[in-house]
Amino acid sequence: MNPREITSRENPEVKRYVQLAGSRRERRQSGLFVTEGLKMVYEAFAAGCGPVALFVTEDAWDRYEPLEKLAFQFERFFRISQPVADKLAQSVSPQGVFGVFRMLDNRTQTVKIGKDGRYILLSSMQDPGNIGTILRTSAAFGVDGVFLSADCPDLYSPKVLRATMGGVFKIPLEVSDDLAGVIDRLREAGIRVCAAAFGEQAVPLGEADLGAGCAVVIGNEGNGLPEGLIERCDQSVMIPMRPDSESLNAAMAAGIFLWEMCGRS
Repeated sequence: MNPREITSRENPEVKRYVQLAGSRRERRQSGLFVTEGLKMVYEAFAAGCGPVALFVTEDAWDRYEPLEKLAFQFERFFRISQPVADKLAQSVSPQGVFGVFRMLDNRTQTVKIGKDGRYILLSSMQDPGNIGTILRTSAAFGVDGVFLSADCPDLYSPKVLRATMGGVFKIPLEVSDDLAGVIDRLREAGIRVCAAAFGEQAVPLGEADLGAGCAVVIGNEGNGLPEGLIERCDQSVMIPMRPDSESLNAAMAAGIFLWEMCGRS
């Protein structure tokens, strides 16, 4: 299959890519998402996301020899000019490799709950960078699953994908409209569920049992967790800090909990 040439920034395929990159609604309605860079294209392909379209500059084609085999796995393959690549690029240092893939279905129950598993739940978080960093850290520590409330940033947004560095494709993920129901499912399976929250009954992190068979729920960057979710958990756990300290960044806090859950065992 010979690549089709695209030199116009107004080409319909180029416009479609830009639409998908910029709109959660377009991604959800079409079931498609975009990736940028050789690593992310490979990660999406290896994860089983259906390859739809690949855009490659001449320079990238000459530089990245493995692209020759990968390109023919896509339904459509385009050789693009540098001005077109500049329009597609979302990153600061683009490599000239861009892909369109079919989404995995993260709204089905894709996280298997086991009695010795370790899980993270993210409630109503707002910052794509925080979501991406938490997913990347979760993948590094090898958690058994991450649950996200449906109002968290889109897993397939370019900002989240860049921040995960491929982590979004390496761990089981589940997006839920009912995080309280997820907590109930975990507890019914014998998993201890801990709310990352301050309060009179909160246990200092070093005194909590966060080993096998545990889940931690982390809340919104500004408002933390709603009382309804905290009350559903087995206990609240706090990270001890100086009284005059500001609260930690959500991704930093999650990293500390993940270390306690996975790094010590």
